[in-house]
Amino acid sequence: MRKSQTFNLFQAFEDLVREKGLSIDVVESSLQEAILQGIKKKYGHSENVKISFDREKSELLVVAEKTVVSKLSDPIAEIEEEEAKKIKPDAKPGDKILVPLELETLGRNAIYTIKQRLAEKLRDVEREKVFHDFQHKKGEIVTGVVQRMQKGDIIVNLGRTEGIIPRSEQLPLERYQQGRPIRAYVIDVKNSPKSPQIILSRRAPEFLKKLFEFEVPEIYEGRVEIVRVAREPGERSKIAVVAVDEKIDPVGACVGLKGIRVQAVVKELNNEKIDVIQYDPDPEKFVARALAPATVLFSEIYPEEKRITVVVEDDKLSLAIGKGGQNARLAAKLTNWRITLYSKSQYEKIQRGIEGIPNMTPEMAEKLKKQDIDTVHKLARAKPELVKMITGVSEEEAWEFIRAARHIAEEINQEYGFISKAEDSEPQGEEPQEENG
Repeated sequence: MRKSQTFNLFQAFEDLVREKGLSIDVVESSLQEAILQGIKKKYGHSENVKISFDREKSELLVVAEKTVVSKLSDPIAEIEEEEAKKIKPDAKPGDKILVPLELETLGRNAIYTIKQRLAEKLRDVEREKVFHDFQHKKGEIVTGVVQRMQKGDIIVNLGRTEGIIPRSEQLPLERYQQGRPIRAYVIDVKNSPKSPQIILSRRAPEFLKKLFEFEVPEIYEGRVEIVRVAREPGERSKIAVVAVDEKIDPVGACVGLKGIRVQAVVKELNNEKIDVIQYDPDPEKFVARALAPATVLFSEIYPEEKRITVVVEDDKLSLAIGKGGQNARLAAKLTNWRITLYSKSQYEKIQRGIEGIPNMTPEMAEKLKKQDIDTVHKLARAKPELVKMITGVSEEEAWEFIRAARHIAEEINQEYGFISKAEDSEPQGEEPQEENG
């Protein structure tokens, strides 16, 4: 191949390396494969063709090992004796000689095939590289530019490829203007014949966690941990945090001086409200904190049912419940406990005595009252061993009393209490494991 052409070729290589992020080895390998395919298309085979690159001289050498013959029948594998002598004067039939090939002599169709194969190969290589690169970004935040809307989905320019934010992963009421910079969380990367599909989200709870990692050095460094996230995207979220370093106030670290850190996340999420709560392994304390800004007077816990009854001041009930039940719902999601909320006056009104419990004699009821088990709610959360000891009944009978009390208490809760269920949505994260030692 002539010097000017090879110079242009190697310049094109350098452009591909720079613009596409491909290695020079990959580009050379792709060209080699394309040339061999072009030769094969013209002549039927290319096994005897060798291709080499001299990067220092910017030269490409294509040679074919040919057999010297008297009469030519296979142009790519054979060379007539007369032509062979021009290369090697003493050549004779049966000899093997290396013959340089000029690509121009292959003809227009073969050249077109080489260009086409090279373009296809480079597209495949680039697609695989982009797929591989973004596979490593799964679970991370990427930044791009809103390119266009497509059937309700947002197409984001990520530089070497496009990402998509499906309608289901967008924030409600958020407006996405073309050309606007945007950050999103990579939830999935799928390979496809045309280009990798980068699935992005602004609704994922993990997006919220990653944003806090960016804004809070203590989280990034592992000194503060986000244990759980409960989120109603675009509206409100609650996060539970714990300090790995006991010297750090985890809530203060996340909020920042004058709220600067949490406000940065709020702004990114289109003014989504965020409550930062300190995690507590004690369910009653954790639930009480999760119901903030309301203050809990007292609570009753039913571990077997993973249910907590919470009582607040009369004027704080609506605050504890929140608009449309949102505060209580998020608290239940965050703690993974079923929460029944009462105002103080409501709770006092519904206290029902234990005299109506089936098969419980007045004497048994009196004994239980003396031990401060005087309502169905208290009996419902009592331990069967204690009820058995106080009343003198069998453990099975004690369980019958407790089950009956729970049934009555549940009916009361359904009628008078506000119930928020954790099972409506799974919390994000796991409780910290205590170290033994």
